Amino acid sequence: MDSENIVSQETARQNIYKSLANFYRLPEESILTNLDTLSEQLSNLNSEAASYISCMQTELDENCDLEMLRIEYTRLFIGPYSLPAAPYGSVYTENERKVMGDSSMDAKKRYQSFGLDISNNIKEVPDHIAVELEFMFFLVFKEIESIKANDPEQAQEILYHQKSFLSDHLNMWVPDFTDCVIEHTGTEFYRNLAKVTRVFVAEEIEYLESVFIAVTQA
Repeated sequence: MDSENIVSQETARQNIYKSLANFYRLPEESILTNLDTLSEQLSNLNSEAASYISCMQTELDENCDLEMLRIEYTRLFIGPYSLPAAPYGSVYTENERKVMGDSSMDAKKRYQSFGLDISNNIKEVPDHIAVELEFMFFLVFKEIESIKANDPEQAQEILYHQKSFLSDHLNMWVPDFTDCVIEHTGTEFYRNLAKVTRVFVAEEIEYLESVFIAVTQA
């Protein structure tokens, strides 16, 4: 695969991570545009997750307005009285199911190693689903920069960080998190968003594993 095609593929991955991160924040007017972007980029990668987008679009078009989605988002992910689908990794990976556990601190250290300090402009804790997805977006962005700069060693190093973060964080808790969303949501929108997220993360693990196998065998 030539560099132009690689950049196109990695740009699709980058855009998917960004779109998914946006969906795990309070819904805004741009939600339809964001959904179109997600659908297009998943299709560009021939992702099985693309099959769930039509149900999200149908509910937006027919059964749901923005305020209803905001209410459901708040009920699922914010509370205040209960938290049916806590959007924090440490809740699923720590024995005490607590926010800001060891996994939160590890995520924060990884962000800081790239010069990122989420405390300056982001209210969420380090292992909030949106923050972790945005970090993957950032890593793919840095990889694309390296490819365009004709620096394959740097690109390979950033791919390693992608694989490591995905394996140690998102892949460790997204299956349980999305199960909670699917079980507790009253909307097809968030039910299918959870399915998209789970399938895409699983595909990403397989993709990054294949990249490193190819490099090892080269």
